[in-house]
Amino acid sequence: MGLLLVAEGDSRRIVPLATTCLAGRGTASLVRIEHPACPSHWIELRWHGGGWAWRALNAVDRTRGSGSFLVSGWRTMEVNADRGTRISLGSQVWLELVDSGPPEPFAWDMLADAPITDETLETVAERRGDALLPLSAEGDAKAALRDGQCWMVPGPEGPRMLRAHVPVSMVATLSARLDLALGGVSVAVHMESETAVFEQGDVKVSVRGVCVRTLNLYARERTRGMPWLTAADAWAAWTDLGGAESSPKEVVAWERARLRQLLDRARVGSVDALFLTRKESGYVRVRLGDAITHVDILP
Repeated sequence: MGLLLVAEGDSRRIVPLATTCLAGRGTASLVRIEHPACPSHWIELRWHGGGWAWRALNAVDRTRGSGSFLVSGWRTMEVNADRGTRISLGSQVWLELVDSGPPEPFAWDMLADAPITDETLETVAERRGDALLPLSAEGDAKAALRDGQCWMVPGPEGPRMLRAHVPVSMVATLSARLDLALGGVSVAVHMESETAVFEQGDVKVSVRGVCVRTLNLYARERTRGMPWLTAADAWAAWTDLGGAESSPKEVVAWERARLRQLLDRARVGSVDALFLTRKESGYVRVRLGDAITHVDILP
């Protein structure tokens, strides 16, 4: 993931890079710099497919930086063992590339004016390859967030406004190993190792993690004849199966999203078919999808 070290005086912070973004004092800048010597639109940074590049938009005569020259004022940005490309505006303001990886999906907390990445991201969105889906979408790929789109999520201190930063999706070069849309999938859940083995014909795919418990949860309720669960129903079943009672009500939704993400990374197709949703009497209810024809719960 492209990461930029931002220095203002004695302050240091790391900012993830979107496919294209601005650095400066202006509100349009993803990399906000408060120093009065910095222009509103100072530096443009962009992923050019094989690496990062930068160019000065303003204060060109005061801007110092390294990197091979490209076209139209663009220069390459690099990371090396000694020091990556550093772009400076005097001695008080400078930027340095610290991770040269390609852009990855992340969210920005509009109120805190700070990025949401890594594990925290899973509590507000589902990552599907290069896409971000709001958790309320329950894995529906058609509800994927557009780059720059804002959406609201609940929080302990009230609703939060977030902004999605999504790289341009690349065409998948690997075909799915197993496709839920074709149905006929059986699952063996090994509770002790928290491993689920999905089988379709002669193809098997394994995933591992706490999220595997959700298969046990929804399979159990389906055998009891009560497959459709509200968030409250699912939380009660989660705690009944050993989940911590201190877990927030959204825990099962988070684990469903994590499970879909693991399957997507394992090259399982149509992961949105894993669970089905419907709205009834003002409540969103979820059940195990029809693609899963059999579930074995093993020690």
